[in-house]
Amino acid sequence: MLCITAALFCCGQTEAGDTAAASPALDPARPGWSEIRMTATKLFLSAEAHLALRMVPDTSIRSALLPIPGMTAIAPGPEVLELVYEASGLGRRSRLTLLMDPVSGAALQGTHHDLEGKHRHRVWRYGETGAYQRTRWPLNHSEEKLPPQKWTKASEGPRLYPVDPAGRPVLESTGLLYAIAAAALDQPGDQLELLVFRRRDTQIVHVEVMAPRAISVNYVEVWPGGSVQRRRQVQPLRLAVRGLPVVDPAGKVRGDKNEDFELLGLSGNIELALDAETRTPLLLSGNAPVFGKVTLRLSEVHLN
Repeated sequence: MLCITAALFCCGQTEAGDTAAASPALDPARPGWSEIRMTATKLFLSAEAHLALRMVPDTSIRSALLPIPGMTAIAPGPEVLELVYEASGLGRRSRLTLLMDPVSGAALQGTHHDLEGKHRHRVWRYGETGAYQRTRWPLNHSEEKLPPQKWTKASEGPRLYPVDPAGRPVLESTGLLYAIAAAALDQPGDQLELLVFRRRDTQIVHVEVMAPRAISVNYVEVWPGGSVQRRRQVQPLRLAVRGLPVVDPAGKVRGDKNEDFELLGLSGNIELALDAETRTPLLLSGNAPVFGKVTLRLSEVHLN
């Protein structure tokens, strides 16, 4: 059994100066995919999730990074991973552009745009001790037709982390699909713990490889030279993903204990299945509000 920690050791908290806590935990070469599309159906409704990854030089994104008043911002390295996530269905349609460090997994900035229902455009810029948000909404129906930069209802301010990360990387939850694929999780019992930001606080996310079990897959595999339909039984890497509360040095639980961890809108007992070779997400299951258990299945993948 292998135990990796990018935020905390599986056996307890590390000291701020512990070299193991600062060691790179992710290998950008492990994920063999650059784009996936996953779909789910429930009660005659459907949902789709589209996720695309690409490496960009820091010079191309620095001008888009928000300044953080009174807080030290997380600085980008020479290369930045840009993750674009689009979701539709089950009452949602939204887009997230996340900038993160490809080796540590640390979130740099996330731009969320809700496209249906309550229109909202929010940017989170991540710092060493918290995240700074800048949000805009349309003031009325007339403004909904304008670009978010022209919406006149706005708010901004910091959200301090309930416990000082002490230099450990803080991830955004959508970035977990990349982080898990890039981590050294290969055998049953292998574990990983990550520190993840959610709307009001941070949370420990525990990932563990479970015993293998065959599943059926049916998706289109695309690569530069063509495409092929994959319809078969496979034995993937199965992982359990669950949220745990953050505990401060005095042993006190911090943050909202009643708020479940969410990954792509799913919560509860989350299970993720990865292709053992390409580390492509094949299946993601969990609970969705109102609809109960929902399973997203891979429908298309673009391989590197």
